[in-house]
Amino acid sequence: MERYNILIVDDEPNVISSLKRIFIDEPYDIYEANSAAEGLAVFEKKHPIHVVISDERMPEVSGSEFLAALRDQYPRTVRILLTGYASLEAAMKAINKGEIYRFFTKPWDETEIRDAVRAAIVKYNIDSN
Repeated sequence: MERYNILIVDDEPNVISSLKRIFIDEPYDIYEANSAAEGLAVFEKKHPIHVVISDERMPEVSGSEFLAALRDQYPRTVRILLTGYASLEAAMKAINKGEIYRFFTKPWDETEIRDAVRAAIVKYNIDSN
């Protein structure tokens, strides 16, 4: 079975731990970063990253800015954004600027996130052909 690389970027370690638990039985290698800068470093070492899940509110660089930068450097990586502070304006900005695949609010539904990542892997594979 093929394995896929997933990166979770959040400045709260408990959020990363919770997300990692969702994917424990999936064929994923999970990487984590506590900031956008750490996330970019993971991309450089572990590329390809198939799916990235990023928090919106982080120090220094927002998740939507981070994902927009990734879109430019790694356009095939599927981008998912999490936020505890959902607003229509934030969602539109993230989707338009970073071409976000999915946008989830905290707290999230585990099944929905698991299904979204599975669908993101399918999208990654289709876009690769």
